[in-house]
Amino acid sequence: MFNVLGYTKATKKSVDQAVADLGTSVESNGFKVLNQLDIAGILNSKGFDCEPTRILEVCHAPSAAVVLEANVDISLLLPCKINVYQRDGQTYVSALDPAMMKQFFAEPEILKIANEVEVSIKRIVDQAV
Repeated sequence: MFNVLGYTKATKKSVDQAVADLGTSVESNGFKVLNQLDIAGILNSKGFDCEPTRILEVCHAPSAAVVLEANVDISLLLPCKINVYQRDGQTYVSALDPAMMKQFFAEPEILKIANEVEVSIKRIVDQAV
């Protein structure tokens, strides 16, 4: 399913299992998980009620190097985010669509990489669910 910002798929897996499988999928596609944020854990520790929500920040270094060289402002959109969250008992894996960069940047190198990374990110999500 596509939404305005990205690509989202439901899974029957738990959040923990989806995150684990996502990590494997990220690595097998030549990307690296740079960071994992437990948003629900942070909010819950501050007294706010939040269903499980994790954000994985992932990077494909060769692609990042090319787009940063073309326009350093693209760093505002890096690293790529892939979220795993649960709403009303249903787990979802959702990735920001890298092709979205085409709305903000016109450099040919960025457009080419955005299309390539879009294919990879969708494959990563599909493999993880």
